[in-house]
Amino acid sequence: MQIGAKVAAIYELQSAWLEPRLRAIEVSWTTFQLFSAIQAAGGKSSQVAVARRLGVTPATLSETVFAHVQNGLMLQVPSTKDRRVKVLELTETGKAQFRNIKKLVLASEKAIGSSLEEKDAQRLEELLDRIIASMEEKDADG
Repeated sequence: MQIGAKVAAIYELQSAWLEPRLRAIEVSWTTFQLFSAIQAAGGKSSQVAVARRLGVTPATLSETVFAHVQNGLMLQVPSTKDRRVKVLELTETGKAQFRNIKKLVLASEKAIGSSLEEKDAQRLEELLDRIIASMEEKDADG
């Protein structure tokens, strides 16, 4: 079974398709990944949770977060539950930029799914959701 290798190949092909289009709207690959991780984690997520999703340490993520805060794309606020925890949120400007990013992602998904019939695409999405949930569960278990 080579599911991981095939997922990686799709990721690489999608990245190659997306990167020049992101540059055209002045979005870096890092910004795309960061915004996606924040949104995937619920839109208001701790910096630690976002770092974990990205596979980096919170300290490594700090510089990128600081730059996005300085550029008015993101807020870094203390959690209401634990003041030591920093929560990341997109500003209205960041949300607008993410909407532009999502348009490009949808276009890339159309390109990816163009060879699939609707029922096959839906089934694939269901299977990928199960894989993601399983992997997140395993990650949460340590």
